[in-house]
Formats: sequence, C-alpha cells, structure tokens
Amino acid sequence: MFYRLHHDCRLVKGASRGAIYDLQSGKVYSINRGAREILSACQEHPLAAVVDSNNPDNECYLKFLDRLTAKKIGALYTYEPEIKTTALPAAPVTLDFLWLELTANCNNRCLHCYATSGPCQQEADLVPHERWLQLITEARQAGATALQLIGGEPLMYKKWQELVLKAETEGFNFIEIFTNATLIDDTCVAFLQQHHVNVATTIYADNADIHDRITQHPGSFDKTMAAIKKILAADIPLRIASIIMKTNEQQADNIMKLCEKLGVEITPPDVVRPTGRGDDRTLLPEHYARPPIKPPFHTDAESFTKAQQYHSCLAGKIAVTADGNIIPCIFARSQMCGNIITSSLAEILNGTPLQQCWYTTKDQVEKCRDCEYRYACADCRPLAQGSDPQKNWLACSCGCNYNPYTGIWE
Repeated sequence: MFYRLHHDCRLVKGASRGAIYDLQSGKVYSINRGAREILSACQEHPLAAVVDSNNPDNECYLKFLDRLTAKKIGALYTYEPEIKTTALPAAPVTLDFLWLELTANCNNRCLHCYATSGPCQQEADLVPHERWLQLITEARQAGATALQLIGGEPLMYKKWQELVLKAETEGFNFIEIFTNATLIDDTCVAFLQQHHVNVATTIYADNADIHDRITQHPGSFDKTMAAIKKILAADIPLRIASIIMKTNEQQADNIMKLCEKLGVEITPPDVVRPTGRGDDRTLLPEHYARPPIKPPFHTDAESFTKAQQYHSCLAGKIAVTADGNIIPCIFARSQMCGNIITSSLAEILNGTPLQQCWYTTKDQVEKCRDCEYRYACADCRPLAQGSDPQKNWLACSCGCNYNPYTGIWE
C-alpha cells in the first residue's frame, strides 16, 4: 500500500512543524513534526516501510492519514501511483506599474511624510520634463499598464497635465494622481474628468483641527473636503487613504464613517510607516495597530507558485523619485536600483539591484524562511526593513508572533 497527497496538495516544511497547502480549497493545515515526517516519508516509500500498522503506538498516525483521506487531501493506493502535481510555469517578471514622484515640493508638511516633502524642498526640478515624457514611453514599451503621479504634491509640478496626456497617448489603462487635493479647482476637475484620470487623496480626521495638525497646513482640511465634493460631483473615481499615528489614533472610526457618508470605498486606515519623517517612534499610535499576522491562512495554486518565485507585492513595480532614482516601492527609499537621468529604463529593469528586489522571496527572509506558512503569508519588505533596528532588507515580517522554531504563537 502507498499513501500520497493529492496532486493539488503540497507539503511545506518548517523548522519545527509543517503545513499542508490544499491548493484546491485554498486551506492551509498546520501539522506537527511527527505528522510532517510521516507524510514526507510516504511520498517516497510504501506505507508499510513508514508506519508499522501492528504497533499500537502508531495508531495515531494511521488515524491522522484517515482524517486526511476524509478531507480529500490524500489517499491510499494499492500500487505506487504516478501523481503529477499541478505546477504553474515560472514566468519572468515584467514591469506593470510605476509611481512617478514628480516633485519633492508640497504645500503640506505632514508629520509622517515618507518622502520628507514640504514647502521649498526642491528649488528646481532635477528630472528634465522631456525625460519624464520619454520615461512614460519606455515604461509602456516595457509592458507597464498603470501609473500614478505622486510627490510631494504632484499638482505643484507645472507640466503634470502633459504627463497625463502622454500616458493617455501611450495607451496606459490606468492613470491616477495622488494629491492632497488642496490645489484642485474647477479647471483641474474638468481636465481629470475629460482624460479619465483617477484621483486618490488622504484624510487624517473628520475635522480640521486634527487633520491640519498633521499636515501642518492651516485650512488644508477644508480645501481637501471642498475638492472631494467637486471630484465626486464630476463622477471622477476617487479613493481616500488614511494613516493613523498618535495625533489621530482616535479618528479611525470617524474617518471610515466619513468615507461612508461621502459614498467612497471604506478602507481601514494604515499605521504610519517607518520611512522618511515617519521613521519616528514618537509618532506611533499607542492603541491602534495593524491586524497581527495569524491563522487561518489561505492560498491558491497561482499565489503559491508566485510566492516561491518572486515577491508578490514588489514584483513588476517601480517608483521613480523626484531626483530620478528608481526604487522598488515608494517606501523602500534605501533600495536604489539606478537613476533615469543617467540610464535607460531598460538597463535598470534588467539590472541586478532591481531584479534582486523583485525576486526577494520568503525563502530569503530571516525567520520567515524557516516558517511553514511562508508561501501563504503576506509581506511588506519596506515595513520590515524600516521596523528593524539594523534596517536589514531581509528582516522578518512585522506583526508576526509565530516562532517557527518552537511552533508556538507567542
């Protein structure tokens, strides 16, 4: 007799325990070391060579296999089966999305700004306008279908509309501008509507007192809210993001209620990221926190395969800073992979620094590489790096209290 896992199930080894990934149902089952070793041996040997059914001490293992059979995770076979596991082919990562950080200047000076933007941060544009236009063409040729204009405050870049028109001409499917919205007027709204530009903005409270304390720009809340009403009246797609820190940690529910009242998607606020001015522990909220990493975990065949090949969040994305540096994410400020002023986009996309970022998997990350859940668990490298005292790019994921060496959630 032989016992095998079904073709759409995978056994993943951790330092102490193991996990069975059922790629059909999406469920991830935790198993102890003994069960893991039994299953691993069963994939190579007849059942009788692995478990002596005449030994009463092994009854627990036989019952375990029976439970797996009942869940259709595995099965008994009279003859050694030829089970071909379903596996997706490895596909090379290509550019899909890019942030263009047009300027470091901003009329706000938010307490937590990841780009340390503010008034008069940059006397002159470092990236020539023609290079931005050329970059949009290069990005589309490389496969990109979506871009977001950011800053600083992108509306302070005088020729931002020309970049939108260029992206539209090149055939980008999605164009979004992330703005604090304080500079939006009727003319701007008309342009955004005509060229199908999505808008994203940020609100830090449902009142001017707290919001303006964070932006350090008196009147910013009223200006942003006025712009939001204009944008919604014009049926321009709008999303509202929010960041929680000590100053506004009592505002999370109020912000979501405001979004509900406005009729936009309700998204729980994120916690301040340790990047730029946000890398300040005194800004951290005392009570509000990100949901911790914990079971149950879920996955599918495509996600499981991708998690073994490259980073599910970073792959296919780049950010271009106001000084021309390419980084894999707007929060990964230290991971410079080239500069568009001195290099072509193709050279940077194919270069080792960016490729290493795109292909960073949990198999390389401290602690995570020894965890059986590593192919089903989300990951933010910039957050992990920013939260690490040594600023290590391969520091373990944040918000995880699991110890893979003991198998205990602490």
